[in-house]
Amino acid sequence: MNAITFFSLKGGTGKTTLSSSLGCLLAEEGYSILMIDLDPQGHLTQMLKGKPAKNQTSLYFSLIHERSLTGATVPTYHPRLSLIPATEDHLYLNNALISKPWREWKLKDALSAMVPFPYDLVIMDVGASLNLITYNALFAAQTLIIPVLPDVFSYLSLKNLFTFLEKTCKDFRYNLKMIWILMNKLNNHRPLDRENRDALKKYYQKFLMPVMVREDPKFSQAIKHQIPITTFAPQSTAARDLSKVARFLESVLSQYKSRE
Repeated sequence: MNAITFFSLKGGTGKTTLSSSLGCLLAEEGYSILMIDLDPQGHLTQMLKGKPAKNQTSLYFSLIHERSLTGATVPTYHPRLSLIPATEDHLYLNNALISKPWREWKLKDALSAMVPFPYDLVIMDVGASLNLITYNALFAAQTLIIPVLPDVFSYLSLKNLFTFLEKTCKDFRYNLKMIWILMNKLNNHRPLDRENRDALKKYYQKFLMPVMVREDPKFSQAIKHQIPITTFAPQSTAARDLSKVARFLESVLSQYKSRE
């Protein structure tokens, strides 16, 4: 099972827009994708317009009462793209997990219980906070993508995040196979953007994804219409950049799978 979590300690870096657009793009290319909205704000659910049916099982009940994740899955506009949406009880999920044994691994266990696994890739979107939902998102993934903006606050947040990841993986004896920093909304014509881009290259070269997503006003328009940029404006700068990100991820995931 290949699974990717989008997470950043800093809010507003584009986790939802990037993850939803990549999920849709890969689905359009023939992959079977499961997206999981782990953010109580539910922006991914709104973007993909995924509504659970009346009395349908939610992620909360799947993790807390150990019901199958299959029952929590809803279709989206694309037949190869499925979603486990954020529901109202997401607000209580973190507190409910506290009393559970192996609480940090509930999502990984639930995904592993789906046999045979029906998806080529799982993509998880999680809010910018450190709680048990975050731990579940990290431990259910092999790959972590950290979106950053070309600003000093995004750059500074990386130090705290990597300190957290190092301690967490050591304490729980878990290793993420891959960690990638994805620069978003880059404008190479702005000197400060170039300065922060170069700082990332200098100090985080090992983790910096070699492809970046440039600033594009079409992104804001796509968000307004709640449509992934790759569908809203497939020939836009951002959509073309995201296609390069998808190609890169396909390549590294394929290489990782061949070494298993």
